[in-house]
Amino acid sequence: MKIALPIKPQKDEYLVSPAFGKAKFFLIYDTQSQDVKIVENEHLSGRDVVNILSKEKVEIVITNHLGGGAYQHMINCGIKPYYTESKNVPYKEVINQFLEGKLREFQPIDFMLMPHVDKK
Repeated sequence: MKIALPIKPQKDEYLVSPAFGKAKFFLIYDTQSQDVKIVENEHLSGRDVVNILSKEKVEIVITNHLGGGAYQHMINCGIKPYYTESKNVPYKEVINQFLEGKLREFQPIDFMLMPHVDKK
């Protein structure tokens, strides 16, 4: 299974970004091979990054923030979005939370209640 997260590259680590569509980079983790791939979000758009992740055959996206348009596009592309409260932490922590069953799927009410987040 391939899992994607918005990230902020830092020195020797990739931290989970608090933004989704405005994140400049996404990390794709393959649970079978444990390979990591970094893809750039050139358009800084939620819908565009969903297209990129779909082409990469991502099945799960884990994020702290997600807009309604990106959420619906993800669902239409067969990608399941999961919510994490974690941000600015190493990506491995969030991957482990998911693999341990500690994260829940995003629901439509989640993005309706979220304010817009700028990239930071």
